[in-house]
Amino acid sequence: MMLHGMRPDHGLLPSVYASADEEWIKQQLLSLTPAARQKAIQRYAAVYQESFEAEPVPYRKENRARHEANVRLRRFVDAHGRALQGYTTQPPLAGSR
Repeated sequence: MMLHGMRPDHGLLPSVYASADEEWIKQQLLSLTPAARQKAIQRYAAVYQESFEAEPVPYRKENRARHEANVRLRRFVDAHGRALQGYTTQPPLAGSR
């Protein structure tokens, strides 16, 4: 697993990630506030590591870890990015349930 990016870019990148995803990860993280960015960085590394270790097939480890961590980051950025832009969801109308 040491073939993954292990050089933190001034705190902007997770401790473990696939180097092929470096630019995409930076782009996603820069759209977040500093507090949300730190949370996303920590969680990305945790999900990546957990997924890597959970995959029993050696040649699938990196792909599974990349997939799980990137999907989680994309969803986190989508949810928090829209909120940062001021988007909110409409409350349900009374009697619509």
